[in-house]
Parts: sequence; C-alpha cells; structure tokens
Amino acid sequence: MRRRLASLPLLLLPLSACSSSQPQAREPLTVQVARIGEAEFTPGIEVVSQLSSTSDVALRPEIDGRVVKILVQQGDQVKAGQPILVLDNVQETASLSASEAEARKDRLNAERYIFLNDQGAVSTKDRDAYVTKALQSSDQVKASAATLGYKYVTAPISGQIGDLDTVKLGDYVRKGQAISGIVDNANLWTLMDVPATQASQVQIGQPVELRTQGEPPVTGTGRVVFISPYFGVSGSTSSPNTVLVKASFPNLTGRLKTGQYVSNRIITGSATQLSVPVQAVMMQAQQPFVYRVFPISQVIDKIRASTQIAPAAKEKLEKLPPSTTIVVQTPVKLGQLQSNRYPLLGGLQAGDTVVVSNTALLRTGLPVKVASGADQN
Repeated sequence: MRRRLASLPLLLLPLSACSSSQPQAREPLTVQVARIGEAEFTPGIEVVSQLSSTSDVALRPEIDGRVVKILVQQGDQVKAGQPILVLDNVQETASLSASEAEARKDRLNAERYIFLNDQGAVSTKDRDAYVTKALQSSDQVKASAATLGYKYVTAPISGQIGDLDTVKLGDYVRKGQAISGIVDNANLWTLMDVPATQASQVQIGQPVELRTQGEPPVTGTGRVVFISPYFGVSGSTSSPNTVLVKASFPNLTGRLKTGQYVSNRIITGSATQLSVPVQAVMMQAQQPFVYRVFPISQVIDKIRASTQIAPAAKEKLEKLPPSTTIVVQTPVKLGQLQSNRYPLLGGLQAGDTVVVSNTALLRTGLPVKVASGADQN
C-alpha cells in the first residue's frame, strides 16, 4: 500500500487551488469503474497495398485470322480450354476432312495387307510399306486437327473474362495480339512495401488481416507467403528502403478484386499484458492519465502528511466519512490502442480500479459514487 500511494501528494496538488471552496452537499457523481487486468494483444505492421490475382493471363490467338464467332460475353465465368472466339477456318476444316479420309483409306489398306501377309499372299516389305503410310496419315490428321484448333481461341485458365470490346465480328486479329484478359479472383495476393525498420519482424506464415477502404468494408485473413531478399531500390517495383512482402488471401466472398487497394495488418506476435480500457484514458499536455478510485481511509494519512495540499483542502477531506470514495488523477504510460484497450506500460498495477464514465467531470479528490455492478474487466 505504501508503494501504491507514494506519489499521492503530488497527484492531490490540484486540491490546493480549491482550498477556499465550501464542501459540496450534493450527491457524489455516479461513475462506472473497471479493474486493471490482462488482455491479449497482437502487435502488427500497418500497410496499404494493392491486390493482385495469383492467376491473371492475357487472351491471345496463336494464329492470324478473321473473327467469325464470339462465344462468350465480357464478365462471364469460363473454364480452362473453353472456346472464346472462332476464327475463319473453312480451309483448315476442309484440310482436316481430307486428312481424315486419307487416313481411313490408308488404315484399311494396312489392315488388308497385314491379313494377306499373315496368309503368305504378300511380302512383309509390302505390308510394312502400307502400315507406314497409315501411320503417316494418322500423324497428318493430328497436324491438321492442331492447325484447325488454333482457329479456336480458348481460355488458358479458368476465371472471369475481361473486356471484349476491343474485338468484334469480322475483325482480323494477329497471332499474339492481346484480345482480353482472364483473371481468377478465387485467390489473391496483396503486395506490401514494408518499411526497412520493421522488415525484420515479418516472417513466412504470419497472419495478415485485410480490410477494404469502401463502406461497408470487406475483411479477410491471409498468410505471408513471400519476403523479398532485396530492399527496394531505384527502378524496382518497390518503394526505396522497403521490402516487398506478399500475402495470399482466399477470396471467400468473391467481393475482392484484382487492382483493389486495401489496408493490411501483418500480425507479428501475440502477448498477454495488463491493459486499460480506452474509456478510462484522458490526455493532458500529451500525457495520458486515468482517474484511480480510492476509499479515503486508504489515503487520509498521506493527505495529512502532504506539504502540497492546502490546510483548508485537508480539513475538507478529513471531514468526509472514511468509506467515502474519491478519485485521483494518475499518469500512465500506454502502448498502441487495439480493440478499444491500451497495453499498460506503466503507472498502474493489476487490480487497480479506474473510472470509465463521466471522466470529463472529474478532478483529483472529488468524491464519487461507484455504480452498482459497474466493476468491469
């Protein structure tokens, strides 16, 4: 108890300014209180970044040709291998048909010569010649089919097709020309530039909390999957003196999109420590403080011994019943706010009681009434 009350004379100093006031007859102010206890805190690194799809490819034809069919609409979901565009293919179709007919004829001849050779009616040399020709015809069918296949521009991956306004029926497209894009937003990356001063805190597998900037926000949780071995330098995609960190997110709601800017929080650890409710904290000259609650009987000896409290103020306090509850302004040292609680770094101990309501109406030494059932953790 002596250790807790050692700084009380200094904290009660404001009473000296009220030494000429008359005792208040009105009812004490009713307040709610909370006991200082432990809470779970997860320190992290805040970064704003842009989402990128893990699967995002351009749709390009593999051969020149004129567009004769468009089989999907922009924004459609497509499967890998699904035809998107059809190019003019009359010549290729005819070539395939001819190749197939030739292959059927050569296969029948080969089968006939194999039978005759088994009967001893033809030589093995003649049989092998027809078998070889049948194999060559079969290979030509495959080649013709592949050439015809190039006339069908297909989706290289499953996903959502982008803008198709750049190509219309009758347009002539070139090999390798970018027609549209297909993006799979089922899984996304967020590409974060982490300041070099914090980069050492990041590790593979750490959770990353995501929050979109719109209203209502979309939230999600991913994991760090890549940490660049390089710091950002001039000319690179990362900002100078930063480290590129990638986190992977499952797009469970489907509402996240490639290119979207989001706020990220890389969770770098977890710790249980004493905490203070945000409602208890006030600021004075950039110094945070709280109002501690004491029965006056616990502090009356310190009040009497104090040289910083005016005699009139002492007399006023001494006349209060021993069970009277008063508040004392107490400076505290706090960490970063998280989930409406501050990590407590100094100034209070476990079990101390602080006021969490009507704090703007309080002053050191003011009698208060603790609301029934108001003790909170």
